[in-house]
Amino acid sequence: MMKIAEILRKTSDKIIFVCGSPYHILITASLIMKADLYEKCSLILPAYSQKNIDYFKEIALKMEQRGIVCKVIKKSMIRRIVGLCDRENYGIMECVLKELHAQKKEFFLVNYMWNKALVSYPASLWFRYCKESVFIEEGCAQKALPDEKPFVLLLKRLYGNKKEFWKDSRLKGIYVQNKELFSDYPIPELKQFALNVDFSEAEKQELMELFVNSQDRIEIERLGKGVDGILYTQPISEDGYVKEEIKIKIYKELVEYYSKYGKVFVKVHPRDTTQYDFPKEMILRGNYPSELLNVLGIKSKFAVGLCTSAVETANAEVRINLNEKFLSELKYELREL
Repeated sequence: MMKIAEILRKTSDKIIFVCGSPYHILITASLIMKADLYEKCSLILPAYSQKNIDYFKEIALKMEQRGIVCKVIKKSMIRRIVGLCDRENYGIMECVLKELHAQKKEFFLVNYMWNKALVSYPASLWFRYCKESVFIEEGCAQKALPDEKPFVLLLKRLYGNKKEFWKDSRLKGIYVQNKELFSDYPIPELKQFALNVDFSEAEKQELMELFVNSQDRIEIERLGKGVDGILYTQPISEDGYVKEEIKIKIYKELVEYYSKYGKVFVKVHPRDTTQYDFPKEMILRGNYPSELLNVLGIKSKFAVGLCTSAVETANAEVRINLNEKFLSELKYELREL
């Protein structure tokens, strides 16, 4: 991560971060601290989930108090079809650049919203007008996205989603967490990324104030007293991969199986809205990114999940991602620790 921080520290241009998840914001907040980018950058925060939108607004308010321009965008497929999203996002771009005292083609873009096929909207709009850019892996899901329906691909072409973005000379680096999982990508020269830098106690406190509320602090304090295992959920029903009852059945099976190795906590994904029938003290519902636990020094004996980057980055003795391609295969096999 410090290589990216050094790139951002050296640029004389204003910097735009396009984030789509709490984890993206955690990386961004870390880069802002390490590269001292206060009053030099802006966050664009698009999301479909109302749960994420509400959380983004909470974080945006705190960041704006620190001199960082933030815009939360509610994504809508219908509004995109009729052309309203493009008009709105152009307006947001003009507003943000004006607040930053910058112009089109004169800003540096840090983008998390991409997969092996294209740059996702509205990040594609910002990429079209940036001067230079780096991309950072958006998460484990992008390695297992199934083929999209023809209508969706047509819609993406209509709205200018950038394909073969890796050939663009303005792109100065593509950073991913696990290079070995990208062997079938057409993208050359991938760089290794990890949020494994040291944070001072003051920086940790800054991140705590940004991402957690009083209830979240109680959860984190419980984990700090000792934890055997953490099960990380994914919004697989919210995103339409399985029905709600199937998701509940899946995670119930995982909890029952891995509880034989010790007490299991369930870290609910920020976009997961399911009401699980687990004991209250077992469930971690804070919207904060699970990677924040690593920054705070929370350790566990094991971490388990389905197609989730949270497992890959967990501070655990044993990490089990039951199927990295679950989103396309919709199956998994239980594995012993």
